[in-house]
Amino acid sequence: CSPRIIRHGQRRILVTMTERSVVGLDADTCEFLWSQSHVTDYNVNANTPLFFEGDLFVLSGYGTGGQMLRLSEDGSRVERIWRQGNIDSQMGAAVLVDGFIYGSGHNRRGWHCVNWETGKMMYSARKIGNKGNIIFSDGNLYCYSERGDVALVRPDPEAFDIVSSFRIDKGSGPHWAHPVIRTGRLYVRHGEALMVYDISAR
Repeated sequence: CSPRIIRHGQRRILVTMTERSVVGLDADTCEFLWSQSHVTDYNVNANTPLFFEGDLFVLSGYGTGGQMLRLSEDGSRVERIWRQGNIDSQMGAAVLVDGFIYGSGHNRRGWHCVNWETGKMMYSARKIGNKGNIIFSDGNLYCYSERGDVALVRPDPEAFDIVSSFRIDKGSGPHWAHPVIRTGRLYVRHGEALMVYDISAR
């Protein structure tokens, strides 16, 4: 997966996933700090970890799900706080918004919302396909399902609240590429096709 550099205490820590673990290294000295087991059926851990105020959330597909890790004060150790099996995104990532994790499932199909502090499942919805990619921008979730649906969704821990949606009808193959937003435009790639949508307020 793509690594993330976090700042914790006096350290900059590079956090990433290997085939069977999440690991932390001192980004300035290259010192190996810690490793926490995170195993899937096919040794695939493709999602970049999320970090907020000393806590680190990692998730993977194939039914493995996610786990919340708490870093020690100096960042040299981690301990597991909770596990959550339902939000098991294969490669569609997850986002943290106002204390809640939003993402989709792989074995546990659907679009899920999980409480960051407790791991409690807030909801699971199957409205635009059963799994896919998710990003957050300008106060909204942008969900791109594996079957080609793109939905603008309000981040609400009570319900999967779709504002609007449309279908990608160009390109071929799986709908796996992550959408990108820059300067009022939404970029979506599907196979050999790249589509650009104006989403700026007018």
